Amino acid sequence: VEFHRAGATASLIEIARTELSRRGGGCEGGSTEDATADDDDDGRSAAAALTALRVLAVNDEIIQTMVALGVLPIVTEALRRSSSCSPTSGTGGGMETEEEENYSQASMGLLRNLCGNDEIKTNLCLGSSSTAASGERDPSPFRTSSVLPYLLRTVQRFSSTALVQEHGCGTLAAMALRRPANARAILDAGGPRSVLTAMRRHDANVNVQRQGSLAIRNIVSRLLRDAPSSEGAASGGGALPSTSGAENGGNERGAVRDAFLELGAEDVLRNVAGRHQGSVDEAYAALRDLGCKVSLVKFSADDLQSAGTAAGNRGMMMFGEKHNSNFRPVYEESAGLADGVEDAVSRFGS
Repeated sequence: VEFHRAGATASLIEIARTELSRRGGGCEGGSTEDATADDDDDGRSAAAALTALRVLAVNDEIIQTMVALGVLPIVTEALRRSSSCSPTSGTGGGMETEEEENYSQASMGLLRNLCGNDEIKTNLCLGSSSTAASGERDPSPFRTSSVLPYLLRTVQRFSSTALVQEHGCGTLAAMALRRPANARAILDAGGPRSVLTAMRRHDANVNVQRQGSLAIRNIVSRLLRDAPSSEGAASGGGALPSTSGAENGGNERGAVRDAFLELGAEDVLRNVAGRHQGSVDEAYAALRDLGCKVSLVKFSADDLQSAGTAAGNRGMMMFGEKHNSNFRPVYEESAGLADGVEDAVSRFGS
């Protein structure tokens, strides 16, 4: 916050804009023969500026300021290039892959934080042509279109990079939260497949599992809540109850759930996300909204003395439990201990 107040936000946005402009149109705008060592520096500078902006985008006031300064077309263009080509547009040698990953992580991280604002995330998800959204103070040649296609392509391109997958799932989760239009756009664009692919690919990464589960839950719950209900469709002005609305609502709900279930969402949520302590709550909520039979069992300290879980596993035995009747947790001197010691001394010597 202090860096923002000191003017760092405006400076970083100008750096990011300048570095993107210096490379023109990315892959489409130049040839590998024209690439120089300066291109590599441009890529690193742009990634560093985007990363710094992500760190600063911590509250709504700062995000609104970034939007007023023209950050939306910048992050859109950054994602477009990240999804299709090397940010340096050069050969890059052995460092090219690492630089591309860093650039993509920075772009996705900034996008994820910007989606903390409801209005801005809708502009980013659905696209906006308004001058206010693209920054009136400093008009930019970068258009503010929907970033959703670029986001999904970046996730697909860097499928082995865990941080890109985490940011991608987290961004989709944030976009769908409280915004049914965004959730519908994500569903229609193939978001479920991207989320489940990331969760399968990074089954040991609890952050990917948590954000993926949140994305599933937010998309499904928002669309189900927005679908017509039987109660709402069955009443109206004293007329006979109409079943058409209820039937349409039921079909819509089934289609939303099937979009995930047909891709194996239940197995992933139960056997991958559900086994991590850091994502089990989110996996449970997603399974519940998908209509799957699920129960969440939590243990307290007192529960450890029970026979175990429903699967037959016994609880951890604690010191002092009376499972062994011969075990005495408190030391008590035996009545014949002194006589036994004296007898041993007399037999074997002192």
